[in-house]
Amino acid sequence: MSAIKAYHLPGRWGLVTVSPFCLKLDAFFRMTGIEHQSITAATPFAGPKKKAPWIEYQGRTLGDSALIIDFLKGEFGVDPDARLSAAQKGAAVAIQRMIEENLYWAMVYDRWRRDENWPILKGSVLGDIPAPVRAILAPYARRAVTKQLEGHGMGLHSPEEIEAISAKDIGALAGLLGDQDWFFGEQPTMTDATVYSLLANIAYVPFSSPMKPMIAGHANLAAWLDRFRARFYPEFTPQ
Repeated sequence: MSAIKAYHLPGRWGLVTVSPFCLKLDAFFRMTGIEHQSITAATPFAGPKKKAPWIEYQGRTLGDSALIIDFLKGEFGVDPDARLSAAQKGAAVAIQRMIEENLYWAMVYDRWRRDENWPILKGSVLGDIPAPVRAILAPYARRAVTKQLEGHGMGLHSPEEIEAISAKDIGALAGLLGDQDWFFGEQPTMTDATVYSLLANIAYVPFSSPMKPMIAGHANLAAWLDRFRARFYPEFTPQ
């Protein structure tokens, strides 16, 4: 059995997990071949930061996908970004911040605040929680996420403003990708894993989102999304 135990939120609709951060870590494992045991957690509360993913390794518990990945790069001497120039590494950080600190919150808004998505979320993202507990926890969780959205700032915008913000970010991704197979040339890097982790959780799930036609409307980005899926998740066929 692997010495690494990696905990992630449940998967649905063919995705190994409905959490972009958990999916990013899973993609990192697939890109590097680091042996690990993948464990599904119904909630993130057992993690050291009360968020998922987290890992247990040699008596140590570590949370936050970015910190976990940086630790594993050093521990196992593998780095999908090793060939990148200093300028490319800087761009990779900027893209990561755009994905995880901005566009991610537009996805959160779609899932948690759009009324048409609420029944789907309760049965999927919260679906592994026993029904009696889920009935009590779900409204509390929705209120807590609403406060997080407002604290971030995304939740203070109108739906039309959030849509415009999303369109600009997705357009920027398409522009950065251009006609390349991957974001930094001939081989995939962690930028590809990071972008995939979020876009797959928009394009391949049944939640209603104005970002779906935005992604489909950029032919290069839609093709790239399928390219990453075919290379690292060949067992997954979108429903």
